[in-house]
Amino acid sequence: MKTSIKAVLLSAFVCPGAGHFYLKKMTTGKLILVSAVAALSYLCWHAYQKAQLISEKIISGEIPLQLDAIYSAVTQAPVGNEALWVNIATAAFVLSWIFGVADSYRLGRQQDLQEN
Repeated sequence: MKTSIKAVLLSAFVCPGAGHFYLKKMTTGKLILVSAVAALSYLCWHAYQKAQLISEKIISGEIPLQLDAIYSAVTQAPVGNEALWVNIATAAFVLSWIFGVADSYRLGRQQDLQEN
């Protein structure tokens, strides 16, 4: 299997930056990995905060213990600055993943051409 294909598969299916680590491009791999992990960490933290808020409202009685009421609270979209930061984190995560796949293919293709 070609180096470029291995790098793309690692970046696409293992984690962002894995293809760069395989290609021995450690600095770029670390940068991609850190940006993806930071964005994903923010999204997980946001989901945790929302779950905590909803559970506190259920315990206090603001939200009845009924599936439809809980479902509507969970699916309520964030607004204002909260929505902005969630959108930025989501975009950063997706873009770092796409960039990692594309760049690992480019670098792997260069190595493939040098070997032949």
